[in-house]
Amino acid sequence: MRITRFIANNFRNFSHLEVKPGPGINVVFGENGSGKTSFLEGIYLFGFGRSFRPGGFRPLIKSGADEFTLFCEGHDASDVDSQQRFGMSRNVNGDHQLRINGSKEARLADLAKNVPVQLFTPESVEVIAGGPSTRRQLVDWGVFHVEHSFFGLWSNYNKMLRHRNKLLKTKRLNYSQAEDKYWVQQLCLYGQEITEQRQGYVERLGKYLKPIAQTFLPDVTLDVSLKVGWDSNKTLSDALSGSISNDVKYGHTSVGPHKADLQIIADGVAAKERLSRGQIKVLVASMKLAQARLLNEATGLACIIIVDDLTSELDRDNQRKFCELLEDSDNQVFISSVSIDSLSDNFKKEPAMFHVEHGFLKRHIEN
Repeated sequence: MRITRFIANNFRNFSHLEVKPGPGINVVFGENGSGKTSFLEGIYLFGFGRSFRPGGFRPLIKSGADEFTLFCEGHDASDVDSQQRFGMSRNVNGDHQLRINGSKEARLADLAKNVPVQLFTPESVEVIAGGPSTRRQLVDWGVFHVEHSFFGLWSNYNKMLRHRNKLLKTKRLNYSQAEDKYWVQQLCLYGQEITEQRQGYVERLGKYLKPIAQTFLPDVTLDVSLKVGWDSNKTLSDALSGSISNDVKYGHTSVGPHKADLQIIADGVAAKERLSRGQIKVLVASMKLAQARLLNEATGLACIIIVDDLTSELDRDNQRKFCELLEDSDNQVFISSVSIDSLSDNFKKEPAMFHVEHGFLKRHIEN
């Protein structure tokens, strides 16, 4: 996907914004608080349906307005004639509308499928340093875009999980295994397929990740694998059966794909224990690039890659390496920075540059 036009109304500090990005590298610069991250946030919403910043949806609506609207149009990277249009709005009551090529029947999943977005921010170190849920989300983003059946499986599994957890909470004192049997069977049915798709994806991801990471970490040996969410020496059915007493006691399902984790090993130990914060940053950057490359080779789709505050996150040498890989990836890229001093020197081609000031964004032409 390449965005050719982006419009925002009453979004964050923008009353009205219209921009025509370049097909490759786009650099957005301006002082802190000027709106550059808000612009990136608007693009991100098309890929995820939610913000990457805290605070819920209300801060997205400009003060004094009743709703925000976002619109973008673009085409597949390999087919400039495949023009597509996407729109979304949300009002102060939380009501939202989505449109894909004029259709009001669109779901967030349909929108996300059409606009694959990767994000690298100061908080991205949580992929390594944080808890399992962040890493599950990383894996599931990839499986969602590569395996067409994954979203249905994942939705059904979570629906069954909610039903079973409700049963466990409400029937603690008079738990009935016969009553629980159906939910356990359904969890096994969907959970096994989810796990197989995740395992296949993680195996492929490792093959893309290792050569990219070598650019930044030539002396580190990396390995990635999936911890399935239960004792891998057992079937999911046996694991669920063996956890019944604990599940009843605590009122929730304690094993299953919803407990899975991506295990990232560096030189034989957990990456978060072996690597410095700077090394973790470049490892996460490598993972984002690896996911984008895997997506492209598996489906032919290109990513939109968002990099917020590049110059504060990486040192000069790693900035240069990262920018070279971004440019060679042939994805559309949006980079924010307070300053553009020496930033364009990291690219073979002059990037499209945009300056943001006081809620206004305009194309910047260097003299």
